[in-house]
Amino acid sequence: MKIPYYISFVLILFTVAINAFNVTISDRDMNNYLEVENIERNIKFNGERLLDVYYDKNTLKQKKHVVIHIFGSYWIKGDKIGQTKIGSLLEREGYVAVVPNYVLFPNGTVEDMVDDIYNAIQWTYKNISKYGGNPKKIYICAHSSGAHIAALTIIKSALNLENNGVKLEPLPKLRRVILLNGPYSFDAEFLTYTLQGSGNTSNVAITSNVEEQLLLQKLMMTYYNDKSISPIELLKECEKNSSKLNVNKFVFFYTADDNVIPESSSKGLISEIMRTSSSSFEYIYEEGLGHATVTDGVKAGLSEYEEWYMDLIHS
Repeated sequence: MKIPYYISFVLILFTVAINAFNVTISDRDMNNYLEVENIERNIKFNGERLLDVYYDKNTLKQKKHVVIHIFGSYWIKGDKIGQTKIGSLLEREGYVAVVPNYVLFPNGTVEDMVDDIYNAIQWTYKNISKYGGNPKKIYICAHSSGAHIAALTIIKSALNLENNGVKLEPLPKLRRVILLNGPYSFDAEFLTYTLQGSGNTSNVAITSNVEEQLLLQKLMMTYYNDKSISPIELLKECEKNSSKLNVNKFVFFYTADDNVIPESSSKGLISEIMRTSSSSFEYIYEEGLGHATVTDGVKAGLSEYEEWYMDLIHS
């Protein structure tokens, strides 16, 4: 697909803004990961893919609520090891937490990412009772690119659409889906918004990693205006009140100082969910926070943002 000149320019500068939520395995993350006790690490699912379960081994009979946390990694980077503080927080607050890895670009396509998250949810439903979780009370909490993949997975499976040539069966009923600052369309508005926000140094960091810059540009050029990976566009193909998304409630979280993702992305998906399904929703808008302020704050061990994150889970 031919991309307009100004969009190509946005692609070149996109990494200036996107590094606001860059996820790496730092020494701090690895030390945190190795120190955790209430965890079972590196459980295989979907072939060789791995996930971690954070749970209290002394309360297995309680059958707690379950949260599947899907990290944001701008589709090309990230690992469950960097999510230790989030998994541990959920466990301390009385939940069973599941944190899966998923394939990243260019080792896999967006459809491969959907396949991993779909199978992580199925694995959780089938196995979480062994870890003290209630399979009838599964939540998903996903940030940024993770929110995109989570929403895409839920919608494709609910609509029985093909993914990698295989029709997805509907997922088990999800109690709640919490989507934080997610992009739900790879369109011109998304890219130009990111460019406009790139001048705000309070919310961005410049990467010197040329390989990452080129890789992200390649991903954006591959999927620019691809309606098949847009949850919004997929629902636009549905008739009014025609979809059963198997989600009791969606919670959308957006922050005023997000210079990476436009607010219209969340509002566009909310509009289509309202039009096509009976799922309820809540929209939470907060001033004074950037794209990854809450998740980064939890990973830094800051109590203020731990409370914020848990308020979203409880919403």
